[in-house]
Amino acid sequence: MSEQFYQMTERVQHLKKMLNDEIPAVSAERAKLATEAIRKYAFEPPVLQKAYMLDYILRHKKIFILDGELIVGNQADKPRSAPVFPEYTSEWILDEIDDFSTRPSDPMIVTDEDRAILEEYLPYWKNISFDKVVERELPEDVKHAEESGVVTVGNRDCGTGHILPDYFNLLKRGLTYYKKQCQKKIAETVIDCQEKQNQVDFWNAVIIDIDAAGAYAARFSELASQMAVTEAEPRRKAELLDIAAACAQVPLKPARTFQEAVQFVWFMHVIMNIENNGHGESFHRFDQYTNEFYEADLAAGRITEDKAIEIIECFFIKVTSIMKLRDKFYSQSFAGYPLWQNIIIGGQKPEDGSDATNPVSMLCLKANQAVQMSMPTMSIQWHDHLDQNLMNEGLRMIQAGMATPAFFNNNLVIPMLMEKSGCTLEEARNWGIHGCVQPGVAGKSDGRPTVGYVNQLKCVELVLHNGINPVTGEQLGPQTGDIETLDSLEKLQKALYTQNDYFVDMMIKGFNVVGALHASRMPVAFTSMLVDGCIDKGKSLQEGGSKYFESGAFCVSVANAADALAAIDTLVHKENVLDIDTIMDAVHCNFEGKEPVRQMLLKKAPKYGNDDAYVDAIAADIIRHYGKNLEKYRDSRGGHYVEVVESQSMNVSQGKCILATPDGRFAHEAVADNCSPAMGRDVSGPTACVKSVAHLDQKNAKDGCLFNLRFDPRSIQGKKGIMVLDAVVKTFFKNMGEHIQINVIDDKTLRDAQIHPENYRNLLVRVAGYLAYFVELDSEVQEALIRRTAHTPDY
Repeated sequence: MSEQFYQMTERVQHLKKMLNDEIPAVSAERAKLATEAIRKYAFEPPVLQKAYMLDYILRHKKIFILDGELIVGNQADKPRSAPVFPEYTSEWILDEIDDFSTRPSDPMIVTDEDRAILEEYLPYWKNISFDKVVERELPEDVKHAEESGVVTVGNRDCGTGHILPDYFNLLKRGLTYYKKQCQKKIAETVIDCQEKQNQVDFWNAVIIDIDAAGAYAARFSELASQMAVTEAEPRRKAELLDIAAACAQVPLKPARTFQEAVQFVWFMHVIMNIENNGHGESFHRFDQYTNEFYEADLAAGRITEDKAIEIIECFFIKVTSIMKLRDKFYSQSFAGYPLWQNIIIGGQKPEDGSDATNPVSMLCLKANQAVQMSMPTMSIQWHDHLDQNLMNEGLRMIQAGMATPAFFNNNLVIPMLMEKSGCTLEEARNWGIHGCVQPGVAGKSDGRPTVGYVNQLKCVELVLHNGINPVTGEQLGPQTGDIETLDSLEKLQKALYTQNDYFVDMMIKGFNVVGALHASRMPVAFTSMLVDGCIDKGKSLQEGGSKYFESGAFCVSVANAADALAAIDTLVHKENVLDIDTIMDAVHCNFEGKEPVRQMLLKKAPKYGNDDAYVDAIAADIIRHYGKNLEKYRDSRGGHYVEVVESQSMNVSQGKCILATPDGRFAHEAVADNCSPAMGRDVSGPTACVKSVAHLDQKNAKDGCLFNLRFDPRSIQGKKGIMVLDAVVKTFFKNMGEHIQINVIDDKTLRDAQIHPENYRNLLVRVAGYLAYFVELDSEVQEALIRRTAHTPDY
């Protein structure tokens, strides 16, 4: 890395190497402890079961402090190992365990010892784990639709995740404050109905979990003290004593220093990731809630800028150590071991809207430059008066190929939050990201963008065949008429929306079952305590305890669907250069012997991503209809359903269930990722591309629109390159786009990385709303990334 960027210290180099040298693995420790706990507390209400389970795990799990660590706390018994959560899912783990180490996507090793433990303890959960309960309750038609690939239903074998903890108040109060709140609530409550009993159970569960968190931190304090006794090196001895003091203070008491603030945040985060098998737990506005501790330390002479950066780097390495085990399907759909652990910097001050950039904002970028880990995911909140120095530093990182940070548009997000969530202006300014691109009010939101995916191109395929799935020959969707009778764009759109509505209804029917079961069987008290509203209501997040909540439903393959409708309407209805039978014959034989037809579909019909108002409007209308239809539904907590335009790497697996289509796509080929154009179809330059994506009326997509853009590095070098990137981002935001993330890398580098992965161990790429090491992605996901257009500037 060029000297112009901040460099790692020897300590951080050592810690990074240790982590990167670890082969991702499965850890059986939590499965064993969870099973032992549930056998002791099986007859408690679910919220207390879960609390006692967390207490037992935190008091008995292995802990360690690695050589050189400044921030401590481990999720599993080994770094970069994924714990098993048998209460959520178990049977498939034993079914797939032989393939974990060799599967093409996100492989993980399993030692003989861990395998023996899993084989001993997992059978206990065979018929009672959460996913088995869901399987029994889920309607058969929903399961069948999932098998076809037209729809998925989320959150079936994992926790709900996706929260924005109230770190602003947690750091100043300490957990004992919340324990006293619960004790007061219990003392004031007369139990005269089931609702009040449930509240008291929840408050008691919070108290148990707070005590458990305190015991967990105390174990690290004691361990650090013991290590300091035998440590010969004076500097490390002093560091261990500092760690011991910090862990004796936080999280039960308020943080006093910058290191204690970061340690507090890490304890909360790692305990959440031990309690529930979720993802998308957010650090959100890290610079805003830690800066006062940094500036106080700086003024008192307790810290230097370099030391603060080193602490942040150590924190980032800990974040990357968090792992999650997914099954074969979701390991490819969410390829690259992502957990969507977001930090967002910059933005505006809640009280007056002025620029919120502060010293820690830049420290975060410098730490990111140096350590270059896949997590946390770093983003900048852009607004009209953002400090340009912060913006330029972020753009320099992008230009250098770091693939981070991403950028979000406050001018769109803040009014959207006020309209869609009903929050105040002050709350809306204090927003963060939970998940990939989902904005929510910091400390007060429980977003759940896990409803499922509706595959728009699969719906188009059903339109072409009057609701019949051509893969199986069965009637899958409603009959919407023979394709010959759909002789206008309006009729095609009406048929598509009929299919879409049918499967949206099915998806929501399934997800409401899942949501209700999470509330009744899997409430998590510790995580709930961290979000405003839950203690006051005496309700878990799963029951609707937070102040703001909604559920996000994914709209996938929009670009392909729009391109397919535009191709039929343009070439058949308007220009009469092809007839529908010719197109249908070509797609049925996967264009074999029909390449001239395919070339006409590709080159003679307009494509989304090229600032073509006609096809852009088709794409926008798909999303608009999808979101409007969601408005009539409520989730199991009474919250709204909102739309999300993103796919993760699900675009690879969701393409596999679709045969060739009228946009010129081959059978089983990956569909377009997120709200980006279909791969390679955006041929009119980056300005045209960003304008097309901005035309999607993104302010109506409450849970975000994820946009990937790629540049050829040779075309954006030097100061002019920074100006180009700056102009592209601002053009997008001025046209009311929500989110943009940029890869700057050429095909040659990516191809060489496929051939010589040992030379590219640290090559990071933006996959979806997260970073991943390119060489850790499976080959199909790699190919989908390579096929994205590498733009060159057009101004």
